[in-house]
Amino acid sequence: MIVLKNFSKFFSYLGQIMAFLTIILLGLVYLNQALPFSFLGENFYNLLLSIKEYAVILTITVCGLGFACRRSILIFIPFCVLAICALACYSIVLFQI
Repeated sequence: MIVLKNFSKFFSYLGQIMAFLTIILLGLVYLNQALPFSFLGENFYNLLLSIKEYAVILTITVCGLGFACRRSILIFIPFCVLAICALACYSIVLFQI
């Protein structure tokens, strides 16, 4: 049984847009680190750093959902559980709860 086959294209397009924006975000952060001067304001740079890790994890998750939607429920449910665990564990590490 194929789960959420109709959502597969939605997750695929959303993943492509998120990947594009994540690459722009990473480019800005790494370019700011590589140059001897900071062209981003310190507050904006710190905001981008905090968004960076979540952007990468969420982009991978959305792309994985696009893949898992085309497969059986035996792949979809464990993938969703693992994605939630990864986000929760990262949040725990980030905020040191």
